[in-house]
Amino acid sequence: MEALMNLLTRERLLAELLVFKLVELRQLLLADEARFLPWAAEEVERATAALRKAELERAVLVSGLAEERGLDDDVRLSDLVVDVAEPWRTVLAEQADLLSNLCTEAADLLTAAGRLAAIGLKGIDDLLGRTADTGPADGLVLYGPGGRRDTGAPRPRVAQNL
Repeated sequence: MEALMNLLTRERLLAELLVFKLVELRQLLLADEARFLPWAAEEVERATAALRKAELERAVLVSGLAEERGLDDDVRLSDLVVDVAEPWRTVLAEQADLLSNLCTEAADLLTAAGRLAAIGLKGIDDLLGRTADTGPADGLVLYGPGGRRDTGAPRPRVAQNL
């Protein structure tokens, strides 16, 4: 039980790290800081991988503890918590609740980051579509070779190059 408690504590810290990385990603999306998005996405990926590894370790440990107690092999942590005596029951239940809340928060942040990214991509796509298909968008100023405003400047070729 002590090993499970240590693992749950580590898993909770990894879940908090994932929430932190997702908050960072959301802030970068809100600030339109696209240059740092690959780094932030990589950090989220690393935090997620570490959390998944800890979840797998927990599943193996819980399965072993369940076998020792004569419970089903596919027992969940909540089932094991009900079967243990105090003070472990309370301590494990608290850790399980904290972990569950962090995972819910991470899922919500991931959904929000996905929406923000989709909005940003749609805005870029709209701008590229306007400049490539119909000429400069309203308010989009084109400049000629001398750096002066030039109404006859060639249309942007960004969409063609992508």
